[in-house]
Amino acid sequence: MLLQREALEAGNPLATYAAMLDLEDRYRRSKPLAGVYDEVRFNFEEFLGFPMAGVRAMSLPAFRADRAKDEAIPDGFVPEAAVDVVERAARKTRVVIWAEEHHLPQTRSLFEPLLRRLWNQGYRYLAAESFSEQVMESNFEYPNYRSGYYIQDPVFASAIRTAKQLGYKLIAYDTRERGPEGDNSFRDRTQAAHIKARVLDRDADAKVFVIAGRLHASEMAAADGWTPMAAALKQMTGIDPFTIYAPTMSQRLTREEEHPWYRAADSGGFLLQPTIFVEKATGRTLGFDPCDAYVFWPRFEVKDGRPDWMMKTLGRKPITIPDALRAGSGRRLVQAFVAGEPSSAIPADQLLLERPDAPGLLMLPAGKYRLRAVDERTTELGSASLQVP
Repeated sequence: MLLQREALEAGNPLATYAAMLDLEDRYRRSKPLAGVYDEVRFNFEEFLGFPMAGVRAMSLPAFRADRAKDEAIPDGFVPEAAVDVVERAARKTRVVIWAEEHHLPQTRSLFEPLLRRLWNQGYRYLAAESFSEQVMESNFEYPNYRSGYYIQDPVFASAIRTAKQLGYKLIAYDTRERGPEGDNSFRDRTQAAHIKARVLDRDADAKVFVIAGRLHASEMAAADGWTPMAAALKQMTGIDPFTIYAPTMSQRLTREEEHPWYRAADSGGFLLQPTIFVEKATGRTLGFDPCDAYVFWPRFEVKDGRPDWMMKTLGRKPITIPDALRAGSGRRLVQAFVAGEPSSAIPADQLLLERPDAPGLLMLPAGKYRLRAVDERTTELGSASLQVP
């Protein structure tokens, strides 16, 4: 992650990715780094627009789960649009916690509509595990490569722009401090304490949308004594949050790796949109002990090099890459920057083309954009401007 850092922070993640590939054999021969290499590489491929990088990452040994036995969705549960369910639940609490999967940008694709819905319910704070302290500075204007590691995902970065436009106050809550040896809850307790001190203690009426990684959103202590952030926050404040778990119910490389409920929901034709199942008789959401609700993600297809959830869920428009950005030869990164933002900002979208004639589209919301194509040396290979209606 530190390779070609200067070029990365100036706006060229291809420089870091190319260096990573050049050093791949050395990383794989290194015992401490061999297991980490693939995970970090897939992260960068997600950031660079590889449509299946995240799904491939979920087949790594650390994340893979084989679940061959079929199992139906429990009786009495019916599918509802996830944003509707979260909005309804948000009225009954002051804290909504969303567990994203770091390797699946699709699990961030509801952030923008949720931010709008939650704003209408009085939520004014957005706290994210990925945020660096930079986002809380008064002069913070746009997400960049110092705003937080996973903010490098253009989908996440676009949600931050939406939050800023709506008027949310951004809150960083993670810590780099190390706790006492053997204290496996130090990080999570500190995260919870930061949310309490930076939001709930300062504003007696505060409502906060919290984005966490995976089981940091769990409301239950683990068998080994680990107390996740959501559980610690609940203990500290007495507030019962609504917790949503996004990683599990999504497609994998093979059917055997998918959760039986996901297979059942998909084969039953229930997943026309991001979905939460609700028990019709009681209003209870289908989740598991640590979190209140699972989000079920529609299976997606890759069209012209891009996943169709970017159109169906995000509402992005497919844009043909201008010829000027495909001119010449060699690998290039095509980037679309929001007009007025510098190249050090996270693009609204970007796509790595291994060849100039490789299939691929830009996926953009309405707005004005500055486009460029660069190689790993940050040589500009072409530029253009664009208005998306």
